[in-house]
Amino acid sequence: MKTNIGDTARRQKIITAAMELFRRTHDVRRVSLEAIAGEARVSPTTIYNNFGNRETLVFEVVKELIRTIIDRNRALVYSDLPFPQKLISIISGKMAIMDKMNQEIIEKMVSQDKNITPFINEIFQKEIKPLWKKMMDDGIKQGYVDPSIDLDMLFIYLDILQTGFRAKPEILKGFTENMDAVKQLTRLMFYGFLKKEIDLFQKEGK
Repeated sequence: MKTNIGDTARRQKIITAAMELFRRTHDVRRVSLEAIAGEARVSPTTIYNNFGNRETLVFEVVKELIRTIIDRNRALVYSDLPFPQKLISIISGKMAIMDKMNQEIIEKMVSQDKNITPFINEIFQKEIKPLWKKMMDDGIKQGYVDPSIDLDMLFIYLDILQTGFRAKPEILKGFTENMDAVKQLTRLMFYGFLKKEIDLFQKEGK
């Protein structure tokens, strides 16, 4: 079915209204379609006609949030900023979005929902991986990234992290109120837990 510009604008208006209401509440389930319709200045029937049900609308909100993060990060990655500033801006921007967004929405981003998981996997392969490759290349050129790191191993590591969050979604509960925990996990991801470098793979008898 062909979608005209008016329909697209209307859908976007509803998604934006839903995101705003979700941001204001601690329980997304308490935000009714009627409330979203009022915020978007459309009828509840219009929401049903465009999204079918509430769960589909929540899914579209998650997709919009992910696109917002990726678009912002893409602009940073391809900017002329030095590598440290790019990394700081990407991390701070993601944390700022997490801090403002409802916990339930954040949990859905790493859930095993049958609708969300394929979308996130596709985004990771087509958009996030190329951005990481660009960041790694820039970091190596500027002397901030170890050139011996195999990019394929990095992607395996990121996949392990993503799979871990999906398997234990309870880890994210309360994270929006405990940003120190987010900071510690972020630091562990980039630096590990050793304060001093140790030759872990030295030859026997050396």
